[in-house]
Amino acid sequence: MSNKIHKCAPEERDHPGAGPRASKVSRIRAWALIAVHLVVALHLAHWFATGRTLSLIEPSEAMQFSKRSVINAGLVFFGAVILSTLLLGRFFCGWACHLVALQDLCRWLMLKVGITPRPLRSRSLALVPFLAAGYMFFWPLAYRIWIEDDLSVRGNELYVQDIWSTMPGLWVGLATFVVCGFACVWFLGSKGFCTYACPYGAIFSVADKFAPGRIRVTDACEQCGHCTQTCSSNVNVAREVHEYGMVVDTNCMKCLDCVSVCPTNALYFGFGAPAVGLKSKQTRGKGWGEEVLLTLVFCWTFFSVRGIYDMVPFLFALGIAGCVAFFGLRCMQLITRPNVKLLNTPLKSAGKLQPGARWFLPASILLLAGVSQSSWVQFHGMRSANAFATLAPVKMSWFTQDRLPVDEEVKVAAKKVLASGRLAMDAGLFSDPLRLMESAWAAMILDDQEMFTDLMGRAQEAAYRAGAPSVDLAHQAWASGDLDRAAQLLALAVEIDPDLHQAWGELIELEAGRGHLDKAIAQVRSGLDQRPADGHLYDLLGSLYAAQGNSAAAQAALQEALKLEPRLSQPRVKLAQMLFMQGRPREAARLLREGLDLAPEDPALVSALSQLEAATAP
Repeated sequence: MSNKIHKCAPEERDHPGAGPRASKVSRIRAWALIAVHLVVALHLAHWFATGRTLSLIEPSEAMQFSKRSVINAGLVFFGAVILSTLLLGRFFCGWACHLVALQDLCRWLMLKVGITPRPLRSRSLALVPFLAAGYMFFWPLAYRIWIEDDLSVRGNELYVQDIWSTMPGLWVGLATFVVCGFACVWFLGSKGFCTYACPYGAIFSVADKFAPGRIRVTDACEQCGHCTQTCSSNVNVAREVHEYGMVVDTNCMKCLDCVSVCPTNALYFGFGAPAVGLKSKQTRGKGWGEEVLLTLVFCWTFFSVRGIYDMVPFLFALGIAGCVAFFGLRCMQLITRPNVKLLNTPLKSAGKLQPGARWFLPASILLLAGVSQSSWVQFHGMRSANAFATLAPVKMSWFTQDRLPVDEEVKVAAKKVLASGRLAMDAGLFSDPLRLMESAWAAMILDDQEMFTDLMGRAQEAAYRAGAPSVDLAHQAWASGDLDRAAQLLALAVEIDPDLHQAWGELIELEAGRGHLDKAIAQVRSGLDQRPADGHLYDLLGSLYAAQGNSAAAQAALQEALKLEPRLSQPRVKLAQMLFMQGRPREAARLLREGLDLAPEDPALVSALSQLEAATAP
């Protein structure tokens, strides 16, 4: 493209050097983004008022379909946005994404104080969103295919009672917004999180290639460059419309600011040929050395902070890693380049450090030291986890009649768990429930029940969103004969995490054994309010109804379990037994054979069918 892109429009020629006019669309878009947050507030208000509402309308919720074949509001919403992107391009990102709203707010505030965000150009980090999308949405499906899991739809969870069950806590959520919505703009540029971390944006960018709706240009374009200067998505609009007659860069979020500021009204949003096969030429990466450094620092930081203390979720870790990678890059450039800037602040000029470096270098050292500390915690946590693998079989059998013996190898592993866990916890800034649980079991195996109770209680306090510590404490109470406390702890565990199917079974066994069938049924139904597509819970409900003598309700619950999860053998065997008792052996046999078609070697189904055939043989 010609370098003469600053040619002024006719009405601006009397004012040499005039910049682009203010966008008339930006204020409309700001109100649209505010309206999105009002809708979120109404969603929460409905939940507070009724105790039940639509499941989170958030693309991350679509992972439940990849993991469990369950349809929820997030999946429906994500699918609708993808379809709209196939037609209109990334309009949703520009006009309705809450993280884009935060990033635009940060950019607006920076511009108000005279600071212009500068985009970090990196080819290697640009791959992160695609890898993240693969990990979140496609890897679970690939794994399920590998283990030959049934991928058919198991039901829907469009309405929930606990709207926060899949979300981080309040403070972690706020920190995520601060890092991903603000820090990423300061250090990675406008839409920095979208460019280098957002997994949903990766999927939308692929769909955008096929969209006929794009920013296009007429012959009235005078190549003034105002469109590029205005774009908050770091797209070189002027170059692309000159070369292709439209914007092909999939980072374009259809904000329409470029259309609004065009002095000749040459730009417009219109329909035509998509951008498949056309490639944006504007993204320039760093040199290979700097790209390698960015990649290494990003990966080091991500694996150091992701999941630490059971607090840092996936997207938060991606945002942190991107920002730390930027600091690592600037530190390297201070060594290798004569001139280095941080936004408008010179850090190094003509080979000499500037006053700005006096705060930047200590801040960088402190930040990198923090990541190093997290690495130390994670390293010893991994050592504890590896040693704990030796203890796991003993732990699983501990409160059963078939408890495995504690030999010298197990004792040595338990001591390693305690040593590594103590190093990780002593160096950590917060309590780590996983390390506490591992150390608690190491103490139990070394015959220190007092330490087990103390550490598991601390894990229960730290893991307020996980039910596993409560389950282990319940097992201890059950073994000691305190059935009331055991039932209370198991009920707490499944209330926190309805997916703890073994805990559900133990709770039902305990309550049924004490004659509390009505209470057990109420508890399972409460669990189904949270997980209405959980076949295991319907299986338990069917067993409870059968114990009550309510055959019709039991059969309905077991049939619903098989409808949701056809590969489950327990409800199939129970239902077949009920059909046989009702004098319907052929239906029972057909039901079992259908199960064997899905799982040919399932021992429960093979045994049940053999017994049925023997009982009906002439």
